[in-house]
Amino acid sequence: MKPLVIGVGNDFAGDDAAGRLVVRGLRGASGFDRAECHGAAADLVTLMEGRQRVLIVDACRSGATPGTLHRLDAGTGDLPPWLRSISSHGIGLAEGVALARTLGVLPPRVEVWAIEGEDFATGAGVSPAVADCIAAVCAAIPGHLAR
Repeated sequence: MKPLVIGVGNDFAGDDAAGRLVVRGLRGASGFDRAECHGAAADLVTLMEGRQRVLIVDACRSGATPGTLHRLDAGTGDLPPWLRSISSHGIGLAEGVALARTLGVLPPRVEVWAIEGEDFATGAGVSPAVADCIAAVCAAIPGHLAR
């Protein structure tokens, strides 16, 4: 089975759309599957179930400079607290990964690439720093997953 890239986010909340925009930017790339979701734990668990390798892309607020890319290995333990319940998803990405682990369906390889956002306001556009990071992530993922 091919690796899966999951883009998490809300298209109507500024930088929160980053994960979904990355997945859309990967259309036409080969060697992996793509999916989008709003980040509900049940959706994440369902998408990950049965996979061997998953790369999840989402926006975050850790306090770093907007446009910073955080690359995390979700298979080695708990994710940082700043990935918990911080977005419009209602539940954080970290809780979805923890639920998959508890249910025994967490893939052997799960990475999270979190893009530091700046503006998450309803109706806002994607900030320039996040747009630049989205483009860089779209360029990096095919080669990364090919390894």
